[in-house]
Amino acid sequence: MKTRLTHIEKERDVNILFACESGSRAWGFASPDSDYDVRFLYTKPLPWYLSISDKRDTIDIMDGDFDAVGWELRKSLLLLKKSNVPAVEHLFSPMIYKGNEGVLTELRGIATDCFSPIASMFHYLSMSKKYEEKIVADTVKLKSLFYALRTAMAGKWILEYGTMPPVRFREMLPLITNDIADEITHLMDIKSKNAESYMHKRPESVCNFISEVIAINDRYAKTLASGKPGTERINSFLYKCITES
Repeated sequence: MKTRLTHIEKERDVNILFACESGSRAWGFASPDSDYDVRFLYTKPLPWYLSISDKRDTIDIMDGDFDAVGWELRKSLLLLKKSNVPAVEHLFSPMIYKGNEGVLTELRGIATDCFSPIASMFHYLSMSKKYEEKIVADTVKLKSLFYALRTAMAGKWILEYGTMPPVRFREMLPLITNDIADEITHLMDIKSKNAESYMHKRPESVCNFISEVIAINDRYAKTLASGKPGTERINSFLYKCITES
């Protein structure tokens, strides 16, 4: 992975500040054929910023099972200010490919300051409802099932704790009863041994649990607090990264 990131830096004339794994590998329920979903933040040389011209602020690379998306730092900070869930999740990924401790600590601090329970809940709620619609047949893709589970559980975490949910799905299992947690753990084991396209008999108890959690999340979503982003801290960090890179 380090070689790939170094190649991106040279080819795109960027400085990658932070890179991580996203998606099912980071969440802890990957299949054998799951892609590597790499996400990274980068800065450009100073002259890039000293221009009134609109410039592309993302990098997209798809090469076999290597799916990489990069955001220019200013773009990423604007997303963090709005408590954009993917932007926040990336910073707390358990699989970090690049990023010094100082940069990562500051970025995580900004993400925590900006975290909005209500904005994040509505993101997870939208996603969980989307995937709930995909698990109504007699047989379902375990991929869709776990996407529905993870986003529903993330909303449940926000309701109970008011903080960012863990990226690693297994860390949210203590929220639920042992019987459902055991069944989910069993399904995780099955998913780890089968391809993304694998179809499984619909697990009624787990699907019913998902629907119950979504209904509760939906009922209380509007009662949650909003975020309190600190613009001065964000601007200071951006200036430092651009001028010292």
